[in-house]
Amino acid sequence: MLFIPYPGSLFGVLTTSLSAMSNTDSLQPAYEALVDCDEALTELESRCCQEERSPQMRALGDTLGNARAALDRDDEDGAMAEAMVHMENAGAQIGRLQVGCCAPNRMPLYSRILVNLTTAERGVKKATGAGH
Repeated sequence: MLFIPYPGSLFGVLTTSLSAMSNTDSLQPAYEALVDCDEALTELESRCCQEERSPQMRALGDTLGNARAALDRDDEDGAMAEAMVHMENAGAQIGRLQVGCCAPNRMPLYSRILVNLTTAERGVKKATGAGH
């Protein structure tokens, strides 16, 4: 394992490939968590009354998609580190959205997204042998 500095991160970024793994099914919890993030984001967007926030929500959706795309390349060096960076960025984006949100019953959706991002990140760490 190798940790490289990443701007804005105190701990750097884990760079590990899954080439040592015989079965990438261990990433399934991460995929499922990211899918649930998308579902919660769709619900959140449907409750939003401010059209100007839609581009920010779409950007968050793109970031989640980029994380999934990196997971799909689990056999490439650096792909898991890239997925982790996208998940960290998604966490920052959801935080910015939550602060200015006035949608009814919004907090459970924001919490759901953050819990799922944590689940996904832990899943990647476990799959790469970096988790505990």
